[in-house]
Amino acid sequence: MLLALTLTLPAISRAQGTANFSGSWKLAQIDPPVDPRNGRPPGPGGGLGGGGDAENAYGASIREIFAQAPQMMIITQTANQITVQLGSEKESYTLDDKPTVTPAGDLNALKTWAHWDGTKLHLHFKKGMNWGRDILSLTDGKLTVLRDVESGGGSTTYTITYSRQ
Repeated sequence: MLLALTLTLPAISRAQGTANFSGSWKLAQIDPPVDPRNGRPPGPGGGLGGGGDAENAYGASIREIFAQAPQMMIITQTANQITVQLGSEKESYTLDDKPTVTPAGDLNALKTWAHWDGTKLHLHFKKGMNWGRDILSLTDGKLTVLRDVESGGGSTTYTITYSRQ
């Protein structure tokens, strides 16, 4: 038994994190196509509370990061880090499940952390009282994102499919 574990664990470890999500991705499909709470399509803003006031930098940042269905995503990935750009906002993650705080020392800073679950990548993000999680996977050249966001006291979950640009 010990020999079997010794031989299979390295193979399992190598399978972790083999997907590369780099590229420009355009929204192709949202499921559900309408928000079950109000019957409208998911908007570019945050949850029930609106996700922040777009008139100030903090509010505009929250609206881009916590958008329920971002229209475009640009992803850059290396062996140890992934960066996701949504509009003018960039989120950086280290792939070791350790938090990154930007700017450091700010109570309302963006906090990000990521970890692999097989070939799926979990991206967690929090800013102020808003939080979210994206689970990224690749199937047949399409990027699928299971997006959970909570903003302004309301939460939503969507499965979003993106096509490579």
